[in-house]
Amino acid sequence: MIPRNFLSVFPGFLAAAILITIIPFSTNAKQTADENIIRIGFMVSEDPGIDPLSREAIDAAQLAVDEINEKGGIGGRKAELITRSSDGDWGSGSIKSIELIYDEEVHAIVGSLEGRDAHLVEMAIAKSHVVYLETRATDPTLSEANLPWFFRLLPSDKQQAEKLASEFYEKRQLSNIHLIYSDSYDDEMAANAFLRYSRVHDLPVPSLEKFVRRSPDYEKLIQTVKYLNVDGVLIYGDPNFVIRINSEMIESGIHLPIFTSLSILRGRQILSDSSHTQNISLVCPEGWQSTKSNSFRDTFSNTFGYRPGAIGAYSYDGIYVLAEALSRVVKSNDDLTSSMSRTHFVGGVTGSVQFLENGDIFDTTRMCTLELWN
Repeated sequence: MIPRNFLSVFPGFLAAAILITIIPFSTNAKQTADENIIRIGFMVSEDPGIDPLSREAIDAAQLAVDEINEKGGIGGRKAELITRSSDGDWGSGSIKSIELIYDEEVHAIVGSLEGRDAHLVEMAIAKSHVVYLETRATDPTLSEANLPWFFRLLPSDKQQAEKLASEFYEKRQLSNIHLIYSDSYDDEMAANAFLRYSRVHDLPVPSLEKFVRRSPDYEKLIQTVKYLNVDGVLIYGDPNFVIRINSEMIESGIHLPIFTSLSILRGRQILSDSSHTQNISLVCPEGWQSTKSNSFRDTFSNTFGYRPGAIGAYSYDGIYVLAEALSRVVKSNDDLTSSMSRTHFVGGVTGSVQFLENGDIFDTTRMCTLELWN
């Protein structure tokens, strides 16, 4: 089930694919790369000077690189972070990926990207065979492409759908769920993934309601929930939207369990009123409240002057996971793709990391309540 707005942007994907096919990759490539430096490309979706989440991702990645270098680098070699953003004309994500691969000669790319931008990077690695580790996009079609160079550090929408369905159909014995989702590409993909999972596993298919993320009609959405008389609501949307609609439902006398995905953790500080978050359950990283996680947040705050959220945590872990795989390559001349496939990373901020055959992470997330998140 392809979202309508995906069809409207498909020409952009096609143009980017043609660009990757015809561009002279090595015209500006460096003549001699410094073999004593491990160059890591890092991609974000928006200009970090404007977008706080892109800024957070880069800050966290740089913090990890700095720590790694203080400990002796990667196999004795210094690590260097080279950043690019996908903002600009459509297809710029492919162009920036190509710059990293062929001009900057990076050893691998780590992404903190929205779904559509992640697809553009995939186009570049499909031709170059450079390893790409994504730390933000949950679009399940990224791993369904079965590219051996693609890896993902957080569970896909399909994996999270299984976790959510188990929570309210099996554990809580709910049967009448209403699914509310925004018109963003990522939220539509998440909603479609849940619907597919429900149908494939012969589960109750939820009623659906889509809203315009820039101007949601809260009154209409709440009236629909009242009319349907549901016993739970699943929401794919911006963190501020989830918090507000839950607050307004409570004020309207509607007290229902709310469920959402890891994507709500896109916000840095998403708790404003704990009395309006106790009933919100979400998919949480395994290691978030660990000693390692607390140490990361304290170090990050002392370094950059603000508290990081999940975007920063996954970016930070992504650099460490890649560094561990690269160290095996440096020491044994192993292939990086094979080294990534054998990853067994323990003690990360977000939990342990192992990859499935299609590049998705072995899912160790758990359900938690939003009031406990921060």
